[in-house]
Amino acid sequence: MMAEFSQGDLCIVGRQNAFTLCYTGKDEPPSIRECPVKELEVSPDPRRNYNSSVKNLEGKLALIVYVSRNRLDQTIGYRVLVEGKEMFCKSKVAEKYLRLAETPGDESR
Repeated sequence: MMAEFSQGDLCIVGRQNAFTLCYTGKDEPPSIRECPVKELEVSPDPRRNYNSSVKNLEGKLALIVYVSRNRLDQTIGYRVLVEGKEMFCKSKVAEKYLRLAETPGDESR
């Protein structure tokens, strides 16, 4: 079953096996990508900055700002707001990594 999010939904970015979502800080606007999770931190070479280009989004809150649909009214992607940055996330990627942070229809959250 496909997860269908609507505008205004608050979601948490999760992990699927050994992958999670990251965004690149260099692109404008920032783009969301699937990235492997570092399970064990091996002491890296201090002269190199391995993680300067991508920022991990696991555990962060994401607000669905806009739902993009095609002519058949099928969801193709979402505009999500994470840490003050608006990014586009394809619907297949959102299915895998985004989970609702609240119960639908419950105002107490």
